[in-house]
Formats: sequence, C-alpha cells, structure tokens
Amino acid sequence: MAAVDPGKALSSSTTRSFVTALVVNGALLGVEVLAFFLLKQKLWRIYGPRTVLPPPHKRAAALPSGIAKWLPALIRYPAEDIIHKNGLDAYMFLRYIKLLIWIFLVFTLSTFVVIIPADAVGITSDKEGLERISWTNIIQPRDQSRFSAHIVVAYVLTFFVVWMIRREMAYFVNLRHQFLISPSHSRLAQARTVLITSVPDELANERDLRSFASFVPGGVDRVWLYRDTRSLNDVFERRQDTCLKLEAAGSSLLVQAVSAWRKKIKHHKKAINRKRKDEEGLTISNDLAIPPLTRAFLDELVPPAKRPHHRTGFLGMIGQKVDTIDWCTKEIAELNGILHKERENIVKGKFLGSAFIRCNLQMGAHVLAQCVSYHEPSTMYSKWMEAHPKDIVWHNLDDGALEVRGRYLTSWAATVGLIIAWAFPVGFIGTLSNLSGFCVKFHWLNWLCAAPKPVLGLIQGVLPPALLAALFSLLPFILRGLAWYECIPRYSLIAVSVYKRFYFFLLIHGFLIVTLSSGITRAIQNIIENPAKTVQELASQLPGASVFFLTYMVTQGLAGAGAALVQLAPLALHFLRKWFLGRTPRQAYGVTFLMPHADLSVIFPRLSLLATIGFAYSVLSPLINLLAFITYLTYYLAWKFLLSQVIDQPDELETGGLYFPMAINNLFVGLYIEQVSLACLFFLKASGSVAAAIAQAVLMLVLLCITALAQLLINHSFNPIIKYLPMSLATQQATRRYEKYKEKEGPSNSDTDDNGVDLFSRTTVRNVRKRTKKTTKQVKNDRDSVKVDSIRDSSSSCDLLEGLNSPQTSDDKIAEALGLTAGSELYPMKSLNSIASKASSISKASKKKDKALGKKGKSLFFDRHPALSPATEALTDDSDDSEEDDAHAFDHPSIYVEQPWIWIPRDHLGLSGLLVKELQDAGVNASDLGAEMQVNGVVEVTRNPPDEEWTGGHDA
Repeated sequence: MAAVDPGKALSSSTTRSFVTALVVNGALLGVEVLAFFLLKQKLWRIYGPRTVLPPPHKRAAALPSGIAKWLPALIRYPAEDIIHKNGLDAYMFLRYIKLLIWIFLVFTLSTFVVIIPADAVGITSDKEGLERISWTNIIQPRDQSRFSAHIVVAYVLTFFVVWMIRREMAYFVNLRHQFLISPSHSRLAQARTVLITSVPDELANERDLRSFASFVPGGVDRVWLYRDTRSLNDVFERRQDTCLKLEAAGSSLLVQAVSAWRKKIKHHKKAINRKRKDEEGLTISNDLAIPPLTRAFLDELVPPAKRPHHRTGFLGMIGQKVDTIDWCTKEIAELNGILHKERENIVKGKFLGSAFIRCNLQMGAHVLAQCVSYHEPSTMYSKWMEAHPKDIVWHNLDDGALEVRGRYLTSWAATVGLIIAWAFPVGFIGTLSNLSGFCVKFHWLNWLCAAPKPVLGLIQGVLPPALLAALFSLLPFILRGLAWYECIPRYSLIAVSVYKRFYFFLLIHGFLIVTLSSGITRAIQNIIENPAKTVQELASQLPGASVFFLTYMVTQGLAGAGAALVQLAPLALHFLRKWFLGRTPRQAYGVTFLMPHADLSVIFPRLSLLATIGFAYSVLSPLINLLAFITYLTYYLAWKFLLSQVIDQPDELETGGLYFPMAINNLFVGLYIEQVSLACLFFLKASGSVAAAIAQAVLMLVLLCITALAQLLINHSFNPIIKYLPMSLATQQATRRYEKYKEKEGPSNSDTDDNGVDLFSRTTVRNVRKRTKKTTKQVKNDRDSVKVDSIRDSSSSCDLLEGLNSPQTSDDKIAEALGLTAGSELYPMKSLNSIASKASSISKASKKKDKALGKKGKSLFFDRHPALSPATEALTDDSDDSEEDDAHAFDHPSIYVEQPWIWIPRDHLGLSGLLVKELQDAGVNASDLGAEMQVNGVVEVTRNPPDEEWTGGHDA
C-alpha cells in the first residue's frame, strides 16, 4: 500500500464514487418510473384519488394514459389550479421549485461557459476526473488570475438571484393579498377571528373585551373566553377513547360471528352430502336457514368466553378482565349522563388567559391583531390571526406569559443540545464519503483500498446519502414534540416552527458537519505530518468535500424524485392498512376516502437545503449546478402530479403561503456560505500572489455586504405586508362589496352618507349581515333537519338518507326532497358548498381570464364562484352559516361535542342491527349506515360516519 499515490487514489475514488452513485440512482429512477406507469392505471386510489374521491367541485381532471400524452398534459396543466384544489401553501411550494429551476439553469449555463474553462483549459495537473473541472485543479501561483472568472460569475449570479428573489416576493405578496380578500376565504369565520393570549383578569368577561375591541372597524361579532373545564375535559376524553374501543370490539365480534357462521355452513354442507350418499335419491336443501336474530344466536356463534375482552388497568395490561362491549356500552352511557348533567349546570371555571374575538369585518380583525393592546409588558402581546377551531391546540392555551417564555427558551435550548448530540452520527456518515483517505494511511483499513472498485464506490457514493436520509427521517417527530412543548397554540404554527428547526438542523448537520468531516478525511495525512498547518490544510481541502454533495444531489434528484412519484411508502401502507387497520368502518373510511396530505414543514426544508448546497458549491464545483437543475426539474414534475392528482391539504392547516418567505430567506444562507468560503479560500491562496489574492478576497467580502444589504432591504420592504392585510385593499374590498349590495337591494335607512359606507358603524354591518343571511339560513336549517331526522328515524328513513347521500345524488334531488326547486332564490346550496370549500369549479372562461396574474381587475381568486347570488357579495365577508351560527366554535369540545356515533359494519347475517339496537337501548348512539363487512372480514364503506354530513365525495 505504500506505493499508492494518495492524491491519485483520492481523485480516482472521487470520480468512481460519483459515477457509481449516478448509475445506481439512475437505475432506481428508471425502475420507479416504470413501476409508476404500470401501476398508475390500475391503482387510481394511490395515483389519482383527487379525480374520484372529493366532491365534484373539488375534483381534478384525470391525466391521459401513456407517457406520450401523460407527460405533456402534466406540463400543460395550469399550476394555478392547485390553489383552488389545495390552497396557497401548496401552490407556493411548487412555485418555489420552479424558481430554483430557473436559477440553476442560469447557474449551469454561466458556470459551464466561464468557470469550467477557467478551471481546466490550459492547466497541467495530476488531478483526474471530477477534480479536473473544479476549484481544486487550480494550484499553481501563476494561475491566480484565473480566479477573476470566479469572482465575476459570483457577482453576476448573486445579482441574478437577488433580482429573482425580489421578483418572486412581489408576486407572492400580491397573490397572498388576493387569497386573503377572495370571496372563498374572506367569508370564512376564521378570516375574522383573532386569538389573544395572556389576557389580564380585568378583561376576563365578554362585556369588557367588547369595549376593549370597540375601536376596530365594524366592531365585534362574538367573543369566547377560554375557562378551566378540566374535569369536563377528562370525562370527554375518556368517552372519546371508549367509543373507539367499542367500535373496534363490535367489528371484531362481527368478524368472529361471520367466520363461525361460515364454518357452520361448511359443516352443514358436509353433513348433507353424507346423507345424500347414504340415502340415494333423497332431496335435501344445501341452504342453512338463518335463525331469528337474538342475543342467544349471537352467543351461539361467539361464546361469551371468546368475545372481545380487555383489562381495565394501565394500558389494558393489568386490572380486572371485562367483556369489552358490555363494559364500554355501560361506560359510554354513564359518561353521556355525566356530560349532559354537567353541561346543563356548567360552572365557569378560572379564566385561563386566552380569548377568541370574531370581528364583523375581516379588516377589523387585521387591525385588532396589529395594535399594541395593553400598557403592561408581556400582556396581550401574542395575537394570532386566522384562528380555526380545528387548528387550536387546547392544551397550549392555559399557560401564562412567563411560562410560555420559559418553555420557548427551554424548547430552543433542547433543540441546540440535540444538534450537538446529533453531530456524532452525522460526522461518522460524513467520513464514509472519503474512506479512501483513511485506507491509505491506516493499515487496518487496507482491505477497502484492495476491494473491488464497485464496492468502494457503493460505500462512498451510495451508503452515506442513504444513511443520512434515514437518520433525518426520524428527526421531524422529535422537533414536532419540542415545538408542541413551546406552547404554540395552533397546529399550523407548530408546523411553521418545525420548518425553522428542521432547516437549522439540516444546515448544521446536513451541510456544515458533513463538509467538515469530509474535509478532515481528505486532509488527515497532511495534518498528521504537519499539525501546525491544520487550519490552513483543512480549509484548502474543503472544496474537495463536494463529492459527497454531488452524490447526495444525484440521490435526491433521481431516486428521491422517483420515490416521490411512485409513492412506495403510501403504496405499501395502503394494502397493509386495508388488511390490518381497516377492520372498523372508521378505519376503513380513512383507508378508502381520506387522501394523503403533504407535510410541507418537512419537505420544504429538505429542498431548501439542496438549494443551499447548490449555491455554496456553485462556483467551487460547477457540476453541482447541472445536478441541482435536474433535481428540481424532476421534483417539479413529481410534485405537480402529486398536488394536482393525489394530495389533499387540510383547510385548517393552511397558512396562506407563510412557508415561502422563510424558504426565500434560506436562499440567502446559501449565498452567504458561498461568499464566505470563497473569501477564506482566496486568503489561503495569498502565498502565491499576495496582492491579487487579498484583492479577490476583499471583493468577495464586498459582495457579502451587498447581499446582506439586499436581504435587509427586501425583508424591510415586504415583511410588514406579508402577514396582515393592507388597509388599502381591505377598505377597497369592503366599499366595493357594499356598493354592489346597495345597487341590488337599494339604499337603507341612513346606513351611509354621501361619502360612502361607515366602516365603524356596527349598525351598518349588522343590518347588511342580517339581510344577506336571511334566505340562506332558512334553507340550510331545513336541509340539515331533513338529514338528521332521516338518520334518527326508522330503517326506511335510513334508506332514504342513504339514497340522498349517495355519490350519484345531486343537490337537485335533495332540493326536490325538501320541496324546493334548483332555480328558485331559496336554493343556494351550490353556492354554499362552493363558499365552504377552498376549491371550487371554475369556468373555462374565468380560467382564461385569471391565468395571468396581475391583469387589471382580475386575480387567481376572484370569479371563482360564478353562481353566487348578489347578496353574498355584500360588505360583511360572511362565512358559511355553519361556522357563523356556531356559538360553541371556540369553546373546548368537551362543552358541546356530542357522542360520536358507534359505527358498526353491516353483515349479511344482520347481526349488526342487533348490536345497534342493544346500544341504542342502552343510551349509546350507533348506526351501521354506509358500512358493510365482506365475507372475509374486511370492512368496506361508501360514505363518512353517519353522524356527519355527506356531500357525495370526500368532505375533508
């Protein structure tokens, strides 16, 4: 081994590792794409659920089959339609990928034309492979002038990136404002609701809070105070858990009963066949008659000893062993009685410092959220816009300001400690990318240098990125727990916090630690021989660490994007869940109807890290620009397909694109790392031509300052108008809607003067609100009453409801059942449905009009509801009535949520009806509507739980 030249060994190993990674990941991509095309037409539930499962107005158009038609159709598919199907977060995620495609395309062209010739042409060196076209190929002092090309390109690319960022931020802010004031969003109750924490006790009543917020335009609509109902909460949570346990036990019992009946039929047929053989010519029926459906018949099929049982102690492992169904039935009935009694005589407990204030106007909510609220420090300091009942973390609303600050510091201290502890496994993974440096020096690793070239290439090129990806897949769960501990009161904002922590983690470990460990392995021999020059040697070797990131980019861009497209994990989990977790109707509903959603708090940082890596090495190793371009191009196609055909983002977790500004700021991090690295490397090159190297380093420091100033200017310009709605747009919107309403309804009694609407008049706002809600409220109440009565009536009524709720039933049939006509003014169901959903059907004409953002008077969000009645365009920005009239919207669910119906699958024996009757007689709501158990025990469902409204598709 002493005859091995370390330089040539490392260079050869670098190229070999990259080629191996390229071949392996390219093969994986080919296999994944082939599997995708083979499975796409057969498994629509995995590769096209959005074309089938949602209600009609939220469905996407299916892409044609065949790569010749499918890929062009996907490319032509309007990305703007994703806003209407999946919200602004999803669209801006796709827009971010598109931004990086253009950036790295320009990076690739400029560096390949300028940097690679400067690094390689006319230079005699012993470098081979990839290192011939990188920074490390320029060694001789006489070639110092070649670095001028790197400086010019760095300046040009930095200015280009800053210009693109400025352009995209302007686009995003305009788009977010349109999103906030669009009819489909501004009418939602959450658009007008503000959550305020650390409210003082002197404002702990509705009257004082209304007076406190009386200055906001339009005044206050409702106020909710969060009080201590701990005892009620415990009872409520026990009931929820017991209901799930009872559903599982009921389904298990029916599975056993159906299986026992199949065995009886089998034995009966055998007995009949024996009798026929013994008595020739005897005619005996093969059918086994089902006896009367009684508890005795059920006990005959499933003896009491074989019925589901559990222990009442800790985690069901200790304590008394009881019959699960009987115990749960009795427990739920008792808990229902306790909750009913305590709710009737509910005692308002201690005020816990949080209040929800719903304003009459969206503009009023934005004014309230921005004002300085109280004259004492840390009081009413935190205010949260866009509060949605399903988005509230109730456990995080009962802490004071000091405790919240303490939890915040503890949470981030734990995050920093985790980063330090995580350095050891990540550092080990980084050393694997350059093991050839160790095998040259350490004899106990000689076997690596003697191993076949593909083996060493796999270890250095494929194994490290795979191990790093596996290690970081565990991290989001830990970070989400730390964000929860921080006392963030909304799930969507917990996701935003996870984004910040995860990117910070990836930056430290996925980039800096790996770079450091890779540099050490390459410089280990020279460091041992000359310890005094450790820092200089390590810094000079850092560009050589790009081999790991080249392979990492290949892994993510090829195999990673292919895996996202083929959805290996969801594909496997779908069938596993079908057999192992789809044993109850509620579980089967999740498997059958619930579409997956993308966790952008985890996906966004990973793509941002790739951009940071690409920027950092864009000049040092130009090949990474091409790989980054291919990576983002493949990701764009994969995610455009997923967001348009597969994924359904929950409405309550929508942030309105707030991930995008954070991702944009992450791009500056990559620019800073690039500029600092180049400045340091220029200073280290000063041994050859001192004046030239120092001048080059100073120029990079100047560029660093320019970049920092650009970021400060962009943030200073856009930050004030990102989170909140500007007053100019809000007042224009309010006035426009009021004028449209006034033209339709005529002038009212002095609600306004000649100067227009008085936005501070609560009388004006309330009068308009009452007029616009008068007709729609009556129809919705009638519609809901028919559905509820149908569920609670006899089996014939249940059949009627099932017919009305089937996917083939239109709103016209429901209207006919109510005695209404679709053309009448008292039939706004379609309008209500389109308002309640963030996605609606858009006419071809409006698509063409809205396609180009920025056209005067048009946007991506207006004209989304062509069937809206004129009254709904009024000043009030009304939400749908279910949200507007819900007096308990921001009370803890334990105060008002009814018992979830025990959903039992209907079996062919009819035993489910027996169980439902027993439960109802015991005071437990239950039903077998819309769920059926197959003969093999698998449950199939045709709708959501029967105590929830069904609109003919997935109604998430």
